[in-house]
Amino acid sequence: MAKRTTTTAARRRTARKAENHEAKRNQILEVAGAMFFRQGYANTSIDEIALELGVRKPFIYYYFKDKLSIFETLCVESSHFTCKAFQDTAKLGLSASDRLTNGLHELILRYLQTFAGGALYYKEPSLLTGEAARIVRENALLLHADMLEVLEEGRRSGEFDFDDTKLTALLIGGAIGFMFHWYRPDSKLSPTKLANYMVENLMKIVTAQAGAAAAQPKVG
Repeated sequence: MAKRTTTTAARRRTARKAENHEAKRNQILEVAGAMFFRQGYANTSIDEIALELGVRKPFIYYYFKDKLSIFETLCVESSHFTCKAFQDTAKLGLSASDRLTNGLHELILRYLQTFAGGALYYKEPSLLTGEAARIVRENALLLHADMLEVLEEGRRSGEFDFDDTKLTALLIGGAIGFMFHWYRPDSKLSPTKLANYMVENLMKIVTAQAGAAAAQPKVG
């Protein structure tokens, strides 16, 4: 009994240590990401990040090899989180219109939750090289493929009306990506309201019936 209690206590300590490690790592990412977005990657130094965090530089280097690894982590983690937006909202029996509405709504919300990573990739993609660039590129292709599938299904069923599926997907993706140039995380417009507004207007690009009522996310 005593041995089991000791083992349980050790596991709890290990879990708390891991949680603390993750929290500190995420704090660095959050602060650095905001600074990269606000003043640019090149104009942000490890010294400035440490000053903003109220720590010494070794604290940052314990979690990240260098400034570039922070940048890459932000972009890669954002791409991992956003690339499955359509898969994670898919439900049996939904129409293509509902699938597209839900997928776009979830995608925009996920981009907003990982805003720095998504914005940095759109603003400074040339900084990503090697493995990080490969991962982000593959995740982008997965997301694009999911959107193409839903768009093509809707076109076949008559729910959507457009001539070129690939071009339509690029148009929708471009409109969402442009958000990183004008939206600010401290905006008075809440993420949900922004997502609702964007989806309402993006659906007008593909909806077969002109003037049809805007689709609303069917989540929950």
